[in-house]
Amino acid sequence: MNLEKFEKGPREIFHPEIQKGSVNFKFGVLFAKDGQLTDDEMFSNEIGSDAFQKFLNLLGDTITLKGWTGYRGGLDTKNDTTGIHSVYTVYQGHEIMFHVSTMLPYSKENKQQVERKRHIGNDIVTIVFQEGEESSPAFKPSMIRSHFTHIFALVRYDQQNDNYRLKIFSEESVPLFGPSLPSPPVFTDHQEFRDFLLVKLINGEKATLETPTFAQKRRRTLDMLIRSLYQDLMPDLHKNMLNRRSFSDVLPESPKSARKKEEARQAEFVRIGQALKLKSIVRGDAPSSLAASGICKKEPWEPQCFCSNFPHEAVCADPWGQALLVSTDAGVLLVDDDLPSVPVFDRTLPVKQMHVLETLDLLVLRADKGKDARLFVFRLSALQKGLEGKQAGKGRSDCRENKLEKTKGDLSLHMLLDSIQLIFFFSDCPDFTENKNE
Repeated sequence: MNLEKFEKGPREIFHPEIQKGSVNFKFGVLFAKDGQLTDDEMFSNEIGSDAFQKFLNLLGDTITLKGWTGYRGGLDTKNDTTGIHSVYTVYQGHEIMFHVSTMLPYSKENKQQVERKRHIGNDIVTIVFQEGEESSPAFKPSMIRSHFTHIFALVRYDQQNDNYRLKIFSEESVPLFGPSLPSPPVFTDHQEFRDFLLVKLINGEKATLETPTFAQKRRRTLDMLIRSLYQDLMPDLHKNMLNRRSFSDVLPESPKSARKKEEARQAEFVRIGQALKLKSIVRGDAPSSLAASGICKKEPWEPQCFCSNFPHEAVCADPWGQALLVSTDAGVLLVDDDLPSVPVFDRTLPVKQMHVLETLDLLVLRADKGKDARLFVFRLSALQKGLEGKQAGKGRSDCRENKLEKTKGDLSLHMLLDSIQLIFFFSDCPDFTENKNE
């Protein structure tokens, strides 16, 4: 990476809103009169009530937008096209701009009030201040048509008792977020209500940004910015070289010796090839590992040499991590490349078949053969602990507790493995976990 050009890279990559989500917030505030049941009616309210103005004063300060230098939340601060005033506050280091419906431009000709919906309808969180008594028609999020708003905070003011009542509606995909509403959700302390409401709204927007819809958008934006940074900063070393017909004129200073000239040409050939492959990998058009392509690729059925000087005849085996568990006439050994083999079971337990189930932490063995065959089940973690303690290989007498009774014959191992897989398959089902005692 050319560090000299780094300062000229796109600063948006380091923007907190790209890295962590929102730092400053814009919340919609919609005034709804008693009996209004559609968003067209709510957005068409030219002015609010005294109770609504009191609520706005509690939320923050009324500021003049023209010439405003703080966080503007998408509002016009030059030409008054989005209203003359708005409500703004700073809470715990977060700047918050409120999109107040009665402060946004009103149009008598446009019944849908598109200019107001353009701002409030694109806010993730919207406060609906509804006038009237609790017995009036209940608010439903479906009353307001918006694909972007995920959380509604319904606020009612009881003038008789001078308290606020709060309800929260959130879209199903939004994770749970705090703080929890008190029961009943009534606040007589107005400052306490303000603190609770702002924290609830901030946490709600942060929770919404973790939903797949918003998280994927943020990842796509970051991916685009990083690709742009890569293209700007990585020097295209091969751009002027690859258009030529040969590599003979690639070297800036050609050595006089024929042997050195050939060595330098080959080194440059490899370097350009690596640059080409790196570009293909970043673009997603080439694999990133020789294990999956090229001359090092092995077919699944091709044998691979694991140990070049194994002195015993293998009866059966199964991989365990990076090592191999092998049953021989000398017992079951743990073989790891050309290192000395470690005995796991001695020859008194003649293992004829084995299966290592690492995901389940199980080792299943079939000892002896024919009608005398018996199944044994061990915890891999217990065996590993014994090996780390350098214990001697287990004998048949040490494995009595691991033997499964009534498991005769050669088919028992396959039946047991099928049963284990079924049990762990069904254990992931909710009905199984709820009725596990049955």
